[in-house]
Amino acid sequence: MTVATSDARLLAEAVEALLAALVHQRRSARDPEPGELSTFQSLALASIVDLGALRLGSLADALGTTDATASRTVDVLELHGFATRRPDTGDGRGVVVEPTSAGRDEVRRRRRRLTRLAERALRDLGPAETARVTAALVELRVLLDRR
Repeated sequence: MTVATSDARLLAEAVEALLAALVHQRRSARDPEPGELSTFQSLALASIVDLGALRLGSLADALGTTDATASRTVDVLELHGFATRRPDTGDGRGVVVEPTSAGRDEVRRRRRRLTRLAERALRDLGPAETARVTAALVELRVLLDRR
């Protein structure tokens, strides 16, 4: 089945707008400050927490970036105390990145904030609409992860 370019463009625009809306979402009074990390740095930290200790090159692959960009990103995470580097015991030339307890706490805090944002976004929808929107976004994630 061929996807029309216009459908792909509409989907790409919707994903871009969704990301922008999430980044620019107003905080409620009870939400903590977003912190000092960029969106990319936050995604890198979440990857380190979810995947556990991993080589710098594996982190770059998981993020779809270069080793140099991953290294600079880890520099910032280390500066904030969210991640550490250590030599890879299996390969003396390699470096392993792992989250600190502060890094794991930061990811939990950010995910709680995202959950609150989602709750606010969905609160005016009925149960059927909520299920439909949720299912569509989960399916989109699965489709994108296949690539």
